[in-house]
Amino acid sequence: MTNPLHTHRLLTATMTVVALLGWGTYASSAHSSATRDQDRLEAIARVTTEREALHSQHQRLVSEQLKLVSEQQRLQGEVARAVTQLAAAREEIASLKAQQKVAKRGGTGAVEPDDRSLKAVRTEAKKIRSKVAQR
Repeated sequence: MTNPLHTHRLLTATMTVVALLGWGTYASSAHSSATRDQDRLEAIARVTTEREALHSQHQRLVSEQLKLVSEQQRLQGEVARAVTQLAAAREEIASLKAQQKVAKRGGTGAVEPDDRSLKAVRTEAKKIRSKVAQR
């Protein structure tokens, strides 16, 4: 058998090595965990900054979109007024053409416009007005 003192020293040395290995593993794990936590915090900070930048860009784009919609509505109103004026001008032209025809014939008295051409112009004007109203 071996000497109990020798066995005791061997057991103590073995336990010391095992304890050192355990504490070393624990320290390494704690350091690794702290590094991962720091990396995660940095990633969260980056994502938060990017999110805030995207949010402000989104707000700017929404504001610009509202301005563009307002401008589009204003322009559509102008187009509608122009179309209405155009239809009225076409009606007046048709009426004046009819008056011109009567004047060339040498007619006197009240001048009646050509019903067919005036009716066609009025029909076209109604179509245009209904298209504008649909917008």
